[in-house]
Amino acid sequence: MSDPAQQLDQLTDELVVDNDVMVPMRDGIRLRTDIFRPSGPGPYPVLVQRYPYTPHDGIMAMFGKMLARQGYAVLVQSCRGRYGSEGDFYPFHPDVDDSYDTVEWAAVQPWSNGRVGMYGMSYSGYTQWTAAIARPPHLVAIAPFTCTWNWDESTWYFAPGVLQLGLAVSWSALMSTQEAERRGMPAPVPQFAASEKLMSTGGLGDLSKFSEMARLEVEGTRTLLDRRPLRDVEELRELAPWFRDWCDQDDARAPYWRRISAADHVQDIDLPVFHLAGWYDFFAKGGIDAYTTLTNQGATRRTREGQRLVIGPWNHNSAQVRPDADPSTGALVDFGPDAPVMRFFSHHLKGELPDYADEPRVRLYVMGDNVWREENEWPLARTEWTSYYLRGADSLRSLSPQPPGEEQADVFVYDPNDPVPGPVRLGATYGDAVDLDAVAHRPDVLVYTTPPLADELEVTGPVTLELWASSSVADTDFTAKLVDVFPDGTAVPVCQGIVRTGHGVTQPRTLGAAYRYEISLWSTSTVFQAGHRIRLDVSSSEYPTYEPNPNTGERITHASDAKTVTATQHVFHDALHPSRLVLPVVPR
Repeated sequence: MSDPAQQLDQLTDELVVDNDVMVPMRDGIRLRTDIFRPSGPGPYPVLVQRYPYTPHDGIMAMFGKMLARQGYAVLVQSCRGRYGSEGDFYPFHPDVDDSYDTVEWAAVQPWSNGRVGMYGMSYSGYTQWTAAIARPPHLVAIAPFTCTWNWDESTWYFAPGVLQLGLAVSWSALMSTQEAERRGMPAPVPQFAASEKLMSTGGLGDLSKFSEMARLEVEGTRTLLDRRPLRDVEELRELAPWFRDWCDQDDARAPYWRRISAADHVQDIDLPVFHLAGWYDFFAKGGIDAYTTLTNQGATRRTREGQRLVIGPWNHNSAQVRPDADPSTGALVDFGPDAPVMRFFSHHLKGELPDYADEPRVRLYVMGDNVWREENEWPLARTEWTSYYLRGADSLRSLSPQPPGEEQADVFVYDPNDPVPGPVRLGATYGDAVDLDAVAHRPDVLVYTTPPLADELEVTGPVTLELWASSSVADTDFTAKLVDVFPDGTAVPVCQGIVRTGHGVTQPRTLGAAYRYEISLWSTSTVFQAGHRIRLDVSSSEYPTYEPNPNTGERITHASDAKTVTATQHVFHDALHPSRLVLPVVPR
């Protein structure tokens, strides 16, 4: 990583920079905005980024100047209630109107040609989807990176009813730090205050500072996780009131979520969209789903044909997770003139690249082979959906292409007080990866493995586990993780999923009865090399990645005490209950 301050100095020539411009919203609130544009008279197409994080590290200004030097007027705006913007911060809901108002303000400035696009990752991606819901007339195209567009999965809730616990707690604690400073209050979680200070002094551009930020945030998060009820944790109650709302709103169909869910407004979205995702990002599924839905169901031909998808090998922090990763792959954020996203904006905002519509719509990174590949659709039309059945027992458990006959069910006991360990955030965003070899030796983890592969096997697309299982309790969880086992025994996570058995059911589950659960493990593009083994881990928890199920019918977010119940879980794999892993195999 290079020093953003030095790069800023190199990018300032021949630009007009207006800092701390206060842009008015419809309710009179003004939002602090930095504007970067070429020094000529223009007018220019406009790019807008809206985000709630510190502007003091210089990174977003560096990107803004890079874009301005390519002939765009660029607005980098702090969200309502953040870093000099007026009003009170609350995630996402105010961004519907604020994104609309910012786009329309930018469109009528004397240096603007009225064609406005939006860009940015994570929260900045969400603000683009809220703009798409609001439909400002001058918004021409958006480029959301590493974010989702819906709220029932691949967001604060990983799957219906299951909170991404570590993510929701750590993000809320991080956001509470600046809010405490704005109100003149002590920081509620000192570790996050220390991390915020490092971030403001270039922490995202300095590996040693970034590592310390990760350590501090993991430590700070873990101080909050054991509180009950979790929704009422004192450090977040006043400064991050949305955390309580998220805990209460576990139904994505509720008006609270539908108001800000672009997935619920498909017929209202008439925009080309450049989607960028990472295989190990904790928002990956929603970003990929947005591409497929708008490509297949978009309201207009312009929308259906205007979708582009890039999926790389990164986690949310643009880091690669695999030990065989190629360091020359490139960064998640690339605003160079020939970068895919800049070609997208050149075509839609500048009217350049007349043959752009004929170019491949999907660009994905194939891990294991470590190559980029262009495709024309997602999932791939040539996919061979291949079943690997759960077979055997104890040390002889296996994944086999042969369906089972008469076999005994596998049994394990899930104790919520001793959950399977996992990283705070999916994709080991904090660098806190878990030893999967140690996990495999736990009695509450069922491990199914193929023999060493004679030939390489490419798995590219959505992965699903059809699991037949029963439980001694009415409401519990089942988890699944696909693992690539190297010849030396190194176990590398590929993708994973979870189901909460009692969520959304109208009739209680019958204790001990076998039910079929379809668990989405999201998607991947991985080549399992010859000599490697494909492994599937089945259990009932991963803490604190997921909110653990106490097996009592309550959630830890609302339970007033730490009461839990152990559950005896049966996983069936016989002729009547053929549990199977369905892999999207791509012929080589």
